[in-house]
Amino acid sequence: MRRYGIFLFCSAMALFVLVVGSEAQTGGKGGKGGRGFGAGAGGGNDPLTLLRRADVKKELELTDEQVEKLPAVVLKAVGEVLSDKQMTRFRQIDLQKKDTAALKDAKLRKELNISESQVKIMDEIFADSAKEMKEILADAKGGNFKGMQEKVQGLNKETKEKVFGVLTADQKKAYKQMIGDEFKFEQKRGGGAKKDIN
Repeated sequence: MRRYGIFLFCSAMALFVLVVGSEAQTGGKGGKGGRGFGAGAGGGNDPLTLLRRADVKKELELTDEQVEKLPAVVLKAVGEVLSDKQMTRFRQIDLQKKDTAALKDAKLRKELNISESQVKIMDEIFADSAKEMKEILADAKGGNFKGMQEKVQGLNKETKEKVFGVLTADQKKAYKQMIGDEFKFEQKRGGGAKKDIN
């Protein structure tokens, strides 16, 4: 039972990253900043993930400004390898992976012509969601794992509905075109969230 509780806590931490945004969320090319390549969902052994580790950043004395520039540099290199068609699809998949968090990206907001008033409302929604998520995780740290997974999933669903509710019909339509056809991510455990935008 305790192992299951720890597993749920780790799952919540991964979902928390989606809400709050990982380190260096901004600064990506064409909306691909921060957690491109799925680093927020468990990470990996790629250089970008390694450079985001706090201990590695400390050892290399990396500044926040340098870290923010990393995703764009990596994506530029990826663009030199992929064809235009592959890069377009890659961006669609990247946006789907980020889900609601993609709308934190300044470049994406610009592409969707999101107004300052909309940005303000969105940022307030993200801030409130992050606060609620911290409270859920605080309870989990205290050993209260009961209903935690349901609370996290419910909060993420509520946050998504509120954020996309801020968009106009034209902005929702444009975003749907940006993410393209749904990509079915292979799940090792559990199911992924659907990318429904009404």
